[in-house]
Formats: sequence, C-alpha cells, structure tokens
Amino acid sequence: MNFKSLNLWKNSKLSRTDKWFMVALSIIIIIGLIAQFSVAQGRFFSKQLLFALLGIPVFYLGYTLPTEILKKICWFVYGVAILLLLIVLVKGTSALGAQRWLSIGGFSLQPSEAAKIACIMALANWLKEHKATSILSIISTGCIILLLPFALIFIQPDLGTSMVLIAIFLAMCYWAGASFTQIIALISPLIILISSALGEKAFILSSFKFHKHLIQLDCSILGIICILLLVIYFANHYKVWKKNTKILLLSLYFVFCSFLAVVGRPLAWGILAPYQQKRLTIFIDPYTDPQGSGYNIIQSLIAVGSGGLHGAGFKQGRLTQGQFVPEQHTDFVFSSIAEEWGFIGVAVLLIAFLIICIRLLILAKDLEDGFAQLLIIGILTFLCFHVCVNIGMNIGLMPVTGVPLPLISYGGTSMWITLFSLGITQRIYADNSPNSLFNR
Repeated sequence: MNFKSLNLWKNSKLSRTDKWFMVALSIIIIIGLIAQFSVAQGRFFSKQLLFALLGIPVFYLGYTLPTEILKKICWFVYGVAILLLLIVLVKGTSALGAQRWLSIGGFSLQPSEAAKIACIMALANWLKEHKATSILSIISTGCIILLLPFALIFIQPDLGTSMVLIAIFLAMCYWAGASFTQIIALISPLIILISSALGEKAFILSSFKFHKHLIQLDCSILGIICILLLVIYFANHYKVWKKNTKILLLSLYFVFCSFLAVVGRPLAWGILAPYQQKRLTIFIDPYTDPQGSGYNIIQSLIAVGSGGLHGAGFKQGRLTQGQFVPEQHTDFVFSSIAEEWGFIGVAVLLIAFLIICIRLLILAKDLEDGFAQLLIIGILTFLCFHVCVNIGMNIGLMPVTGVPLPLISYGGTSMWITLFSLGITQRIYADNSPNSLFNR
C-alpha cells in the first residue's frame, strides 16, 4: 500500500466530504440504475449508466467551486440560464406537447433544469444583501430575479418546474428573514385560485358571454373553506379583537381573496393548456377517465399496492415487466421500485433521501456565511420538492406535473444538475468541517 498517497488523500479537501451523505447518495444512484435496468426492458439503462458516470466529474466540478467563486459567477450563470431559456423557445425540440429541450451533440439538454441552480445562486447572492423582512421586499425580490425565468419556463409549458422555482423562492425568503405569516399571505391568493378551480361548485353567481365564450362566475366549496381558514388564522395572529389598526387592511385582503375565489375557475383555467387542466384535476378521481388521462395514475397505484412488504423481486413485477405503467422510466419510476422491491425497498430509498436532507439542514444551521446557508437551503428545497411531488404523483396524492425523482428518473440534465448542486454542498461542508471522512 502506498502510505504517502493515503496521507495525501486524508489531507485533501476531497476526503472531508460528509460520509453519511456520500453513502446515501451512492445508494440512491445504485437504486436508480437497478430500476432503469428493470423498466422498459432495460432500454434506457445504458444511457442512464452513461449519465451517472458523466455525473462523477460533474459532481466534482461543483465540489471544486468554493463559495467565493460562486458569488462572483452567480450573475453570469443566471444570465446564461436566461439565454438558454430564450433559445429553447425559438429552436427547442418538442415532445409530449412541450418545447423544453435543446439538441446538442446527440444529447437533449433541458435548460429549465439548469435554471433551478442558477436561480438558487442568484437568490442567495441577492438575499444575503437584501433581507426579505417585509412583504414588499419579498415581492420585489421575486420580480427582479424569479419573474423572468418563471415566465419563460411556464410558457414552454413546464408547470412542474415553475412550481419548483416558487417553492425554492419561498423557502429561501423564509430563511432570509421572512415570517411564516408573510409567506402564508403571499401564497394564499395562489391557493385560493387553485382551490376555486379544482373544487366542486357551491353556487353560481352569474354568467356572461365574452368573445363567444361563456364565462361563469362561481364559488367552490373548497375555495370557501380556504377563505374561512385564512380569516381564522390572520384574525388570531393579529388579535384583531384587541387591535383595530389592521382590521381595514385585513378586510381589503379578504375582499381580494374572495374576488379570486369567484373568478378563480375562469382565470386559473384560462392560462393553462387543456392537458394541464386535466392533469390538475384527474388525480382527485382518476376513475372518471380510466382509459384516458387517469390511466397512468391507476396503473401506478396498482403497481405500488401490489408490491407488499418484500415486493415481487427484481424484474418480476407484473405491471413493470408488462409495461402497463406509461412513462415508468421517468415520472412513474417510483411505482416500479415499489412493485419489485416492496415496502422495504421504498423504505431504503426514502431513508437515503432523508439522510441527505437532514445532513444538509444540519449543515445550513451550523454555517455562519449567509450566502452558503441560502445556497444549501435552496438546494435542499429543490431536492425535497422533487421527491415529495414525484412520489405524491405515483400514489395519487399529487397531480401529474412531470417532476422527476432526483437521480432515479431517466434523464441526463436532471441528474447532472442534481449532482452538480450536491457537489456544491459538499465543498461547503469540506470548507467548514475540521474533521475528515476517516475521523468521523
């Protein structure tokens, strides 16, 4: 054994990665490769293996960038991401009704994936200098940094990634000083719009024709419930029975929310494509269209439920091997893992993700550098949102929005951006941890 080489490794920054983090990350990638070997008769395995191997230098690239360098290049990276999003609208390739990809050298790259880490870096830099302690500062930050990439991604259309950006933005603002009440006040209008569009009609107020289209103003039961919950929360938070100063402001806010509840269905539905409307509603009861838009969810539910405790075994899943679940290599890969490896396999995967998330949260809390903290929180939110929404899609708790399961779903851009982001977190860990991998 070359002891000199071993000492050089032990003294290098690369040896100071978080060992629990790295073990969990390796487990997730291995599970993803096994799943890709099983689904779709293994057609996507070789490419996914290539993506994973190329992901090693991508992870290392993220690891080589200290926070000081990231601060200097964040606006350049943000600008490049915006440019790529503009190019994809003009020369992008289309698939499944969306124009999201750029073909470069035989690979299809998805600029919206790169936009996530670009926005995280830009927000971290901005929020370090401009604390989000008021509604106005939060809104201005969103308009300055998030509005343009959000709009460019939304019109591709890519509803899932748009929602990821909102989640990242709100989490980073909260960490930068925004209160929970301010976050609730900001997202309430969106919740009201969605709940009014999805909920059953309580009553119809009026209807009229606009450009030969019948516009119906109504209020849903779900919308009414959301407004009542908001009234209770804000009234209790501000103790309106003791203080009269904010009653007028709160009253105007609830009038605005009530207006959104009434116009929610035509307003929210008007900006969505028909397939997006169907995706947002079919998960509530997929059996209303079992052979159409509800088919994917129903087959995924059957696959997940048939896994039991131990699963059917590797390449033994009836629905997986029969390819009864569409898009099982991407959006619905979790259903294959559940069917063939059962509760135990799913538990291993979720524990691995949980370890990564806990280690990142602990790291963020221990850091003193505000920029590094916000970077970690943004990456953590990005990872958690993807995991929760994708698994929710597979078990019928979330609408199908095309959000991939990180490092598991097929796709090079998604894997590389995730590994690059996680590489950044490990460089931050190495720069702030006095203990090496061998001493912990």
